[in-house]
Amino acid sequence: MRPSARLDASMRHKARRARALRWILQDLAGVARQPEQAHRTHLRATLEWLCRAQDASATPGLAAGGWTFEAGWQAPSVDATGRLIETFLPAAEYLAWPELTERARRMRDALLETPEPASLGRLHGLVAAHVQLGDAESLARAVRDARGLYVDTGRTPAWHADAAHVLARLAVLADEAVLREAARAHLQAACCAQTPSGWFVDVAAPTPTAALARALRSLAEASRLLGDAAALEAALRVARPLGDALRADGSLCAAFDDGWTPGARHACVPGSAQVAAAWLRLAQLGEGTAWRDAAWRLLAWVKRCQRTEGERLALRGALPNAAPIWRGPAAFGFHTLGAKYFADALMMDMVGIAIPPAVQKAESA
Repeated sequence: MRPSARLDASMRHKARRARALRWILQDLAGVARQPEQAHRTHLRATLEWLCRAQDASATPGLAAGGWTFEAGWQAPSVDATGRLIETFLPAAEYLAWPELTERARRMRDALLETPEPASLGRLHGLVAAHVQLGDAESLARAVRDARGLYVDTGRTPAWHADAAHVLARLAVLADEAVLREAARAHLQAACCAQTPSGWFVDVAAPTPTAALARALRSLAEASRLLGDAAALEAALRVARPLGDALRADGSLCAAFDDGWTPGARHACVPGSAQVAAAWLRLAQLGEGTAWRDAAWRLLAWVKRCQRTEGERLALRGALPNAAPIWRGPAAFGFHTLGAKYFADALMMDMVGIAIPPAVQKAESA
């Protein structure tokens, strides 16, 4: 289907349609052609857009799930809001931007009031609020709500790996054996689903790069927290073929089939940012400087996909879901989580920190 026909089929709003057509014309001339600037410039633009996503939400404290040419700002996302706390707090310190801390506190308050206890992003956010804000109530609520994950089975491998990660963090903080065993169960469920080539299946077929990145990062983190060397090897079996798939221009295919055959005609920009953050974390964990070099190439490409200037605030600093903009299941949109992972990767590279930060057992009073 032609890009213009795809747009006509999905959108009728004239003003947004005109902006989308301009983006299409630019991508037809070639993707990833924006000026590549310093990390700090891209980071600031990304965080400003994320602040607008929070301000646009109909629910105080929560952030919108993204923005689309078809509908504008999307509904509030509990999952995205929780994960944004991990991003806003280190950014507030690094950029001397105290407003971000206050925004993170409002996010924390909204998460404590939300009726979605099983959201992994929500649990990650509550853990971040405890670790980085010293909020004991957030930890207590996360430990209580995590009980729903003990028997939650039959999910995707990436989800199980992510569940293992957050449960392992909670196990360290709360020093509870039941949390540790639940984390191990989810970790085993994820690892058992890995194919001989290192690939993971997903609800979407072929598997999106974002899902593979989520599995990679979560396996590496859970391995460290649980002392499971096999899980780290499983993570590396995802990381290596993704590194081999990195193109000369620094881009990655948006999806892969088993055997790491490219399964899409576009690149997933948010997924690429997520892969870059995962590779940087592998370098931090001592798995070799080559991962940092690969992350730099991928981050440079993602930078060239971001428009850091422009009059339209909903687009300035946003990260497109796809390059070119009209391809893929999330065409003509900009996900909040994509911007979050881009900001994480930029800070991890600039400051050498881990996002989310390492956790340790709380001291007894």
